[in-house]
Amino acid sequence: MDLTMMHVTAYFAKAAVSLTNVFQEHILAEHKLTHIHTQSSAFIFPVSGKAWVHSGREKFFITPGRILHIHERETLHIENCGEQDVQFIVAQYQVAIRSDDDLYDDAFVLRVSDTTIYLEDAVRLLDMQALPGAMAALQRRTLFFQLIERCMEGVRDQQLQSTVDVMESIVAYIQQYYREKINVTKIAEKFQIERRRLAYLFEKHTGLSPNAYITAYRISKAKELLERVDLSIAEVAERVGYDDCFYFSRVFKKQTGYAPSTYRRKQIVAWTTM
Repeated sequence: MDLTMMHVTAYFAKAAVSLTNVFQEHILAEHKLTHIHTQSSAFIFPVSGKAWVHSGREKFFITPGRILHIHERETLHIENCGEQDVQFIVAQYQVAIRSDDDLYDDAFVLRVSDTTIYLEDAVRLLDMQALPGAMAALQRRTLFFQLIERCMEGVRDQQLQSTVDVMESIVAYIQQYYREKINVTKIAEKFQIERRRLAYLFEKHTGLSPNAYITAYRISKAKELLERVDLSIAEVAERVGYDDCFYFSRVFKKQTGYAPSTYRRKQIVAWTTM
């Protein structure tokens, strides 16, 4: 199930949740398989190794940085798919008042940017599990919610970094294919991002809309080519992605304040007076 960070955060902000159990599982590399049964909904926090978690007909990959939420009363078959031991901490919880849109009965993976975000708190929660008394129970409950908060922060950071990576890929794509007929619609199709969202994210990342960035990059390349006296204005236009020389000249003048021929003459004068 694909859930947004805001959806999960909003749910735990309002749900009457109580921590019921915390335990650790360790699968040796040579054993490969183990089984656990969840009496209540649970988060599985990977500590080391790689594993497939089979839940009914669903299958989830876990490794440090990929936190699994699983629903209640489920037998999990956990298969070590790496060459090292697999360790993970399971934190089970119950919801006092349930509704049809509750997450307690959903299975999903949360990807976080940095495992240290949750590992320290998860280990502390495990260490506190055996402590008796109401104060210890309160501390466990507080730490559990802190752990969820840290995970949501990690998910947010991961999503932000993923967005930055995609935008950088789009910038690199434009810089490689600026000579071709590219625009925001074609870029959105290639990177499978909704057109308006791409335009919003790209402008937030670069300060320019995709089409404005394409134009600015083409004109910057045109300036370099205009310094070569062996190329005509039409040849320069074609080399930076413009079939129409007159349209190129209008765009160039709008961007620089000079017609291409005037810009070239100014550059020649600058060279001769150096």
